[in-house]
Order: sequence, then structure tokens, then C-alpha cells
Amino acid sequence: MNEEMTNVQASQRILGRLGDIEKKLDTLFYYSESEDLLKTERRGTWNAVEVFFHINLLNESYLDQFPAQVKLAKEAGPGKIKRSWIGKKLIEASRVDANDELIRKSTSPKIIDPKAREKAGFAIKEKIVFQELLRDLKEIRVYADLLASKNLDTLKVKTLLPLLKVNLADALFIITEHTYRHLLQAERILKS
Repeated sequence: MNEEMTNVQASQRILGRLGDIEKKLDTLFYYSESEDLLKTERRGTWNAVEVFFHINLLNESYLDQFPAQVKLAKEAGPGKIKRSWIGKKLIEASRVDANDELIRKSTSPKIIDPKAREKAGFAIKEKIVFQELLRDLKEIRVYADLLASKNLDTLKVKTLLPLLKVNLADALFIITEHTYRHLLQAERILKS
């Protein structure tokens, strides 16, 4: 995932992962009833809707920054894309192994923790959460396509970590790997 690649290779990698995500989403929802989406593995943990809301919150933190940055993009050269050290670390934190098992567990910052948002008075609406997730996936696909021809690796966006930025290409990897990781979590919840 963190190996060197050209813009076209990076674009293809992200688009492939988006295909995996879309297939998994179709499978998850085809057989799930509304009450299934609200059950948890154990008390105090997230349900599937909260997992999807968490995905949306992280995606939003990056996607809101993309339009202004993309306006600055130039044509991509033939070389390898640049990768940031922090970008590689954040991608690594979201990865799963070849058997789709978590490599590392982590705690979400409060700003993207659905339980913390609910305690602060934010109501999570199932239908809206799913609409936003699907909208975000379409938007991510547009940027992944653009990565094949534009130098998105030279454009910086903020992370959730104060003062740290990653390039836009790394941000695309981060949000797709993060989404895939949490779809596996939602699948596990639904099977429990």
C-alpha cells in the first residue's frame, strides 16, 4: 500500500478498493433489516449505523478540503507520486491483513466518534447516514479518477491531528482504507 507507484497505478489501486467497498456495501445492505443495523456486538460499542456515521465524519474532514486544492492541480508527470511520512503512517493505521483482520486497533478522536457526537446532542439519522456515505463514495471516485492525470500528491490537506498535513493522494488512500476497515467492522457487527 505504501510502495512507490505512478499516478495511474495509484488511481487504479484506489478505484479497485472502491470497487471492493461498493460490493461489500451491496452485500451488507441487501440482507440487512433496519433493526439489524442498530444492534451492537456488546454494550457500549458502535452499531452499524454509527460505524457508517464515523466513516462519513472522517471522509467529510478530508473531502471538504479537496475542491479548493484540486483547482491548483497541474498535469501529472511520468514519475512516481510523492508520499508523506505521516500519510504512510495513517494509511498503515487503517490497513487490514490478507484475511481482512485488523492489524492494529485504535481509538477514534472525539470529533469523529459517533457516541461522543450523540452525547453532544447530534441525532444520527439512518437514511441520511447512508445517503452521505454513497455520495462520498461517488466523490472519492471522481478524485481517484483525477489522480491518474493530475499531481494531487503536491497538494496538502489537513488531517485530524493538529498541525499535520498530508498530500491529497495520501488522503485518498487514507479514506478508502479507513472506509474498508470499518465496513469489515459493520459486517462483523451484523453477523454477531
